[in-house]
Amino acid sequence: MAIIERPLKILILAEASVVHSRRWADHFRFRGWTVRWLSFPPIPTDSGAQRLSVSRLRRVVDIMLNIRRVRRIANEFKPDIVSALFLPDYGWLATLVNRHPLAVSAWGSDVLIAPHTSRWHRKRIESVLRDADWLFADAELLGVAMRELGANPDHITIAPLGVEDSWLKIGGSRIFASDRPLNILTCRRLEPLYRVDTFLQAAARLGKGHASDFEFVVVGDGSQRPRLIQLAQSLGMGKIQFTGFLDQRQLESSMAAADLYVSCSESDGTSVSMLEAMAAGCVPIVTDLAANREWIDHGINGLLFPVGDDRTLAEMILQASADASWRQDVVRRNLEIISQRARWRDNMATVEQAMLNVIEAHGPGRKGQG
Repeated sequence: MAIIERPLKILILAEASVVHSRRWADHFRFRGWTVRWLSFPPIPTDSGAQRLSVSRLRRVVDIMLNIRRVRRIANEFKPDIVSALFLPDYGWLATLVNRHPLAVSAWGSDVLIAPHTSRWHRKRIESVLRDADWLFADAELLGVAMRELGANPDHITIAPLGVEDSWLKIGGSRIFASDRPLNILTCRRLEPLYRVDTFLQAAARLGKGHASDFEFVVVGDGSQRPRLIQLAQSLGMGKIQFTGFLDQRQLESSMAAADLYVSCSESDGTSVSMLEAMAAGCVPIVTDLAANREWIDHGINGLLFPVGDDRTLAEMILQASADASWRQDVVRRNLEIISQRARWRDNMATVEQAMLNVIEAHGPGRKGQG
């Protein structure tokens, strides 16, 4: 390929309201790429993303309504590569626009859950995996799922999104105090997939005999928030705080104050919030999922419990709280794991190099055939 004597151009199709999309776009901006970002609303005012049109109907209709517009933008912008994050929506839109080279990223439910909801969803996901020139996955489990859905195994890069070094500084400077209640935090979207009700039910169990030993914090927002607050009230819970959405600085402060991190999700890729918790020195207690087992060795650097099992979760919180020496060992192990495997700058360097290789192999951005 001839040397391109200008900044490389990337067209990103991704949800602007998702922090991981923002980090993705910011990385390429910081690296000197010319970025154009298209997203369905809502769109934070400082994201730099351009709004795609929406109807009052289903997302699939919105996708179909935007094909010609995105194709026109791509023809004018002439990106060297198109990057679509999350397969069913933005990945599918990108394949319908038919601009190459195309790199698509899977983050979890798009290949673990969506293909199994209907034959149509499966065919749609398979078409994205087949038509993309390169694929990114944030967990080995997702790479396996992609291959089972027909993806070329030679065209997959496994790269967890990772954490900023600021999280490791929190963990490295953590002070272990024993003269206060243990702070237990969960930090997932308040949606059915993440089963935050299991966290509340476990907390209620602990409150019956250990009310003064723990403080519980629910970070995040979502459609389930009113129901979860009502559940907490019906369970008669005392020391529990619903913080709502927190920005980066606020989240780091909350993680620094937490001792244990809990995730009750029923499905996951590599959870960035879990990696952030590990880096910040919180002991992870998470559901026994294949993606979590890529990071957590039960009893060694965290604990695993069955999905929906609030009784076992409560027992594991008690187990972890009773052994301060073990918790300190976990923190040390996890700082090493994150430093070696989950630093944002290292993993995004892998992503960027794969992008460059794809551009070199396929030539500058071009229209597809047909």
